[in-house]
Amino acid sequence: MRNKNKLFNFILIIIFIIFFTHLLKDITQDILKIKTPLDYIGDLKEVFSSFSKPVLIIYYIFGVLSILGEIFLVILISLLLFKKRKSLLKPIFIITALLITYFLLVYSMLLLNHSNFYFSIPNKEFINYSINNTKYKLLIADEQKEWEKGLMFYKTKKELKGAQGMIFIFPDKDYRTFWNKNTYLNLDIYWLDDGKIVGKDYLPSIEKSKETVTIQSPEQVNKVVEIIR
Repeated sequence: MRNKNKLFNFILIIIFIIFFTHLLKDITQDILKIKTPLDYIGDLKEVFSSFSKPVLIIYYIFGVLSILGEIFLVILISLLLFKKRKSLLKPIFIITALLITYFLLVYSMLLLNHSNFYFSIPNKEFINYSINNTKYKLLIADEQKEWEKGLMFYKTKKELKGAQGMIFIFPDKDYRTFWNKNTYLNLDIYWLDDGKIVGKDYLPSIEKSKETVTIQSPEQVNKVVEIIR
């Protein structure tokens, strides 16, 4: 019986740690916008850009309810573990089941459209690159998932660890098309044929343009540089 109680308490502690950590993430990163050690394991971003307004309203309502549920859950588990109030066991399991169902539903919706679900960890590498005799610290995008994401969702240079932009390196030369969907930074775009600049464009943030803007390279290029204005 003692071993059974120990296992039961262990499960409750695991549930407590998981939901308490998620609650801290919700409060600090999402609500207070405070950077915490949780950033080092990935700042999870949820972007419902492809969903309708009614779906967003429902999402935010249930989002608030989930935060309240997590608060109640960590309090109830604490009371059960330290005050031995076994009558709290049923509400703990009910709240846990509802929260798990909610998270599974939300993440399933997000994963149906991968562009709405990502970890905002900046690219793994930086490079010092010279444009018109000015050196910039740039993030490197040299694979498919990095080309697709680019500088989407970022709002300040601080989120990019001090990078001033990004360089896209492609394996071949072709006409390249860029747009400002989910882009919140104003960008100067340089089209490069190897190291030679063959054109320059301006890509406004989606907040500034209010609609998606698309630009294309004037020639076939194998490098594109985005500089944050």
